[in-house]
Amino acid sequence: MTIHRPPRLATWIVKRLGSNIIEDALIGDLFEAYQTRRSAFWYWRQVGVAICVGACRDVWHHLPVALAAIVTGLFVAAVPVWWLVNTSAASLSNVPLPLWIQIVAPWLVVFGSAVLSGWLVSQLFRAHRAAAVLSLAAAIVVAGAILLSAANLGPLALGSVLLLDALAAIGGGSLSGVRERTVRG
Repeated sequence: MTIHRPPRLATWIVKRLGSNIIEDALIGDLFEAYQTRRSAFWYWRQVGVAICVGACRDVWHHLPVALAAIVTGLFVAAVPVWWLVNTSAASLSNVPLPLWIQIVAPWLVVFGSAVLSGWLVSQLFRAHRAAAVLSLAAAIVVAGAILLSAANLGPLALGSVLLLDALAAIGGGSLSGVRERTVRG
């Protein structure tokens, strides 16, 4: 019998953002089902649904944690962006920067602050990591939609920026290590 390896990135993500209770059993069940010639798309969809369902259940039972994660994460993500917006061009005019740096730097600040906020939230709320990080990502999408709606980016550009910002927060949240498990003996 040939063993078919499921997508490694999906397994990596579910290990970091999966529910505390069903994580090991879920990975085993998904692996077994994947051996019956399921597609990679099916595997990704199952991982996404499992993470979302677990996070929604976690948010429902621990609403103060989700709210604290949103406030903390939005603050951490907003401070560098606020600094970037409020820094006057005159103060930077003495620094000769190539055009490509002037274009890339704001994007690095925006997405870098989202990665940092996702990572910090996952560190602060380890017991409910998925709920905290996914709540933050949803709040980033909502706040970004409100703030960027006046920018006239167009629906495709606006959606792309919001999606990338949410994925940056989720990516930052998944950078922290896998939860330590208690050994029962």
